[in-house]
Amino acid sequence: MSGADARAFDPAAYAKELEVVAQADGWTIRHLSPTGSGSRPWLQRPAKTGPGAPRAYLSSGIHGDEISGPLALLEMLRLPGFFGEFEVTIFPLLNPDGLARNIRENGEGIDLNRDYRAGKAKETASHIEALKTLGPLDAAMMLHEDYEGIGAYVYELNDELSPTLGREIITAMGRHVPIDLRPEIEEAPAREGLISRRDLVEKHGRIEDRPDWPEAIYLSVHHTKVVYTTETPKPFPLAQRVAAQIAAVKTLLTAMEIKVRAA
Repeated sequence: MSGADARAFDPAAYAKELEVVAQADGWTIRHLSPTGSGSRPWLQRPAKTGPGAPRAYLSSGIHGDEISGPLALLEMLRLPGFFGEFEVTIFPLLNPDGLARNIRENGEGIDLNRDYRAGKAKETASHIEALKTLGPLDAAMMLHEDYEGIGAYVYELNDELSPTLGREIITAMGRHVPIDLRPEIEEAPAREGLISRRDLVEKHGRIEDRPDWPEAIYLSVHHTKVVYTTETPKPFPLAQRVAAQIAAVKTLLTAMEIKVRAA
């Protein structure tokens, strides 16, 4: 498969497959408000190791032309024990209408990932209501793609876990796809594929003052001090991008586990 991706993404079929896999492994399945292109399941499960486990949050599919994230999350759910030591919440399919049309926005032309301050879109409003039930989280990661990307890069808002974690995540992704080494990415300073809070503030000012919050800012304000956004380069083969997303999540989970053991 190439960046053009050899098959269309069917959100309704994906949701059905996801629920079968999740139900078989003991996940609680809930649903956000549906769209014309299908349901929006979300998943929760306590750690199989018992209470007191670190709380992880994962999401994907908020941009409809970015499919490696949803596919990676489905693959992680199939991997025995991948999430076993964590209390996990997953929103894998935030924009079915966009995914059905292979477009960034929802069916009404709204970029959902700029709507988490206003919450005008029905998809965003429903997601925010679900988020309000979660309470504090130990870390969150949103899985994205760059349509014209030349390599992987990562946005890092990390005030609690290891200061080397961002570098570890981008290094793990770089085992599957190239790393974007440009000194500026998406109009922000970057350091070998890593864009930090400091870099974003340097270019745009205090991120919380933005009028058009992405999901990452909402989570950093209300739920956790550790938020990562991955970006895989869409022109590269889909299987490699999926593997890079899985590697990023695995690296984050490992860092969370290390912190718990050191406490």
